[in-house]
Amino acid sequence: MSIINLNKLALDLVARDFSGGHSPSNGGPTKTARALAIIHLAARDAYAKVTSAYPPKLSPLPAPPPALGSSDALGQSAAVGAGIRAALVLYPDFAGFISEASRTLTLTAGEDPAAMSYGAAIADRWIASRQGDGASIAQSDSMYSTEPGHHRADPVSNKSALGRTWGEVTPFILGSVTGDANLGPPPGLTTKDYADAYDDVFVNGRDNITQRNATFRNHAAVGIYWGYDGSNKLGTPPRLYNQVVAATSEFQALAAKDQLNVLAAINAAMADAGIAAWYWKYVYDFWRPVMAIREADAGWGPTGKGDGNTHRNQKGDPFWLPLGAPASNPTPAPVAGAVGANFTPNFPAYPSGHASFGTACFETFAGLIKKDTGKIMFSFVSDEFNGATADNEGTVRPTWTQKISLKDAIEQNKISRIYLGVHWIFDATGGETVGKAVAGKAIAAFA
Repeated sequence: MSIINLNKLALDLVARDFSGGHSPSNGGPTKTARALAIIHLAARDAYAKVTSAYPPKLSPLPAPPPALGSSDALGQSAAVGAGIRAALVLYPDFAGFISEASRTLTLTAGEDPAAMSYGAAIADRWIASRQGDGASIAQSDSMYSTEPGHHRADPVSNKSALGRTWGEVTPFILGSVTGDANLGPPPGLTTKDYADAYDDVFVNGRDNITQRNATFRNHAAVGIYWGYDGSNKLGTPPRLYNQVVAATSEFQALAAKDQLNVLAAINAAMADAGIAAWYWKYVYDFWRPVMAIREADAGWGPTGKGDGNTHRNQKGDPFWLPLGAPASNPTPAPVAGAVGANFTPNFPAYPSGHASFGTACFETFAGLIKKDTGKIMFSFVSDEFNGATADNEGTVRPTWTQKISLKDAIEQNKISRIYLGVHWIFDATGGETVGKAVAGKAIAAFA
């Protein structure tokens, strides 16, 4: 099994975790990122211990068997064994799929059984090291404030808040969120900056896709392209960003030891970006556009206060709805003509998780290969537009291949959430700030 195939196995598990009505073992983007980080860190450390190519990240770890040897091939076998073992623990509902897939791939590649067994022992140490890290604390509640500016449940899906305590999870590479990924507050409700963001998403994010001109329709397509909002067969954004990195020629050209290092680094960075972003989300508890626009004017909302902003060009609209995070591949499939519910993610707006995850991942990758994000070009088909994924009405979307730079990907991914109407522009820039801060720490840790 090549290192790329090990990564693909992990990403296939993420998709399966969110498929066919399955209750996810690692629900939400934060838990997905943590699971992927553990899998890839265990694989990297198993390789490191066998080959001494670089220092392992976890210590102490058991020494390899004296007779094992230290070749690159044995290191890769140990990495595969570690990744498979971690996947079995983290995704127990798919043990049969993991066993069958890994059996086929390892037999083809001729992996060494002793090395794989040693890798499994490294994975067990990694799993044990993350016990009690805070990830098992209940993440769902309905503790909402009724005051203007504070997050409340999306009126479309009306889901409980998710991830209130995720910011307390022990980071992988950050010393502390406040020390290493600090983020100032969003604009106040009465400011011009807030008014500008309000006017932007009011127009560019509303649910009127069939009435949009060519520019706005392209915006909608960009929004959906970078979706992966926990939908059936797609999973969450960390899966998407792994796919993008794996699609670059720069990654494919790396030696196995460097692929392992990159995968461990980008996934640890995304895990910490999730921890940092969710910490600040619940510190600031800022509302999403769907509530803000519907309750902007005095008299609307539970308090009737409105937002008090005198700079807005757009008035409040009690019927405004966003284009929404795409509820792709709905299950069960809707009957002809029925419309499923796109939605606003069920956690506060500021900062954007998409922007935090994507920026952390792509900036970390670019930093490790010492190349500017604008110079890393790739061709990619998002699973949202792969010619098989259906929209919320059950209509299959066409295939759309983008050929862009990693710099453009960071920008598109960041701005996509405004085009869906689920975020403000300052959420996007705040997420970029968090992602860049985490990437800096990841590059230093894995260089």
